[in-house]
Amino acid sequence: MVQATRRFEFSAAHRYWRSDWSAEENERTFGKCASLYGHGHNYTLDVTITGLLDTRTGMVMNMTELKAIVGEVLEEFDHRHLNEDTPYFRDQIPTTENIVRVLWRLIAARLPSHARLSHLRLYEMSDLWADYDGGDETTFARAYTFAAAHRLHAPALSDAENLHVYGKCNNPNGHGHNYTLEVSVAGPVAPDTGMVIDLVQMDSTVRAVLDRLDFHHIDREVSAFADMPSTGENIVVYLWGELSPRLGGGLRHLRLWETRKNLFEYDGIMIAR
Repeated sequence: MVQATRRFEFSAAHRYWRSDWSAEENERTFGKCASLYGHGHNYTLDVTITGLLDTRTGMVMNMTELKAIVGEVLEEFDHRHLNEDTPYFRDQIPTTENIVRVLWRLIAARLPSHARLSHLRLYEMSDLWADYDGGDETTFARAYTFAAAHRLHAPALSDAENLHVYGKCNNPNGHGHNYTLEVSVAGPVAPDTGMVIDLVQMDSTVRAVLDRLDFHHIDREVSAFADMPSTGENIVVYLWGELSPRLGGGLRHLRLWETRKNLFEYDGIMIAR
């Protein structure tokens, strides 16, 4: 099957609030998102469809047709207050996870029979998004940054071999990066909060781990790298080992950007050679 993706944008306001909770409980659970009149975002929606290629047109679906279908759906959301102006969030909180599931239902029902909705990704902000593919689980992702120095040097190699393998990255005094770590967790959406995971708890958990690296020299100050080269591959595996038990089994994927050109990903499965 071939997949095709088109990006859409809409602007909307929303508020996280449960009328059956006290103000204190709402504010404790939702923080700023419980603000009385709501707040807003410029949302980005990536719509991925799949299906057999039409041998005449060479397309799964004409993107003009997809644009019209999704555009019709988003008319109900664009420049609206999701709690007040749409019928979909009377009984559920318009979290990123709930919004993407509502959009899935509305878009999937309008697609022609020869095309199938494969995936939705809804960005609430550039560092916060939700993925959904129609199943029981929804994925929530958040991006975090940290700055660290390191030196690529393998104890198992000679100095000459290290210089040959790592080049400039073997500089004895080290060098550094602004790293970005994308953390994806998955699970059922809690009916009371509309969330896969408590965002405040997730932020606290991830930051506590990253703070051990942030503004530090990884090789000299993180014991796990005393005898292991601090490659992007090893760092992302290390972070998985630290985060997975702290996130209650919900961790599904990590993406570590070392630079805008170097990306390392890990899902907990290790194949060594």
